[in-house]
Amino acid sequence: MTPEAGLAAEYADEHALVAAIRALRARGIGPMEAYSPIPSHAIDKALGEPRSPLAIAAGIGAIAGAGGAYALQWLLVAYLYPVDTGGRPPHMPLPFTIITIEMGFLFAALATFVAFLVASRLVTLWHPMFEVPGFESATRDGWWLAVGTVDTTAEDVLRATEPLHVHRFGGWS
Repeated sequence: MTPEAGLAAEYADEHALVAAIRALRARGIGPMEAYSPIPSHAIDKALGEPRSPLAIAAGIGAIAGAGGAYALQWLLVAYLYPVDTGGRPPHMPLPFTIITIEMGFLFAALATFVAFLVASRLVTLWHPMFEVPGFESATRDGWWLAVGTVDTTAEDVLRATEPLHVHRFGGWS
């Protein structure tokens, strides 16, 4: 969860950022959010991030899409408008499999896309961190850490990790 107000610090590289996260977590300071120009498993591990919910969203989307497609085909072909072709029964599952599988794939992809937008907060148009001077470097070469507190102890621990810059963000100030 991204803090709405607190302290922001920029670090020179990934290792310095991970060391700062570990130092702050050892003191029980949080919540924290890291911003980096590339994905980093070391940062996720240091923050204690849970597993991504995208696999669950894909599974639910696939089951819903496949189940809905099969039910719709059964409703239309076997129940509402049964056609006797070749002496087969009205409900023959084999012809339904291709559409069922394709709709499962389609709904899994759509559910994953929507879950990705929600989980990564890409629908957020503005956040207080955007007002921090120099924060745009997080998309190129900056390694940023946001701490959701303005406590002097947290600021002292944060400055002890030797960041390049420390800024306050959010709040009424």
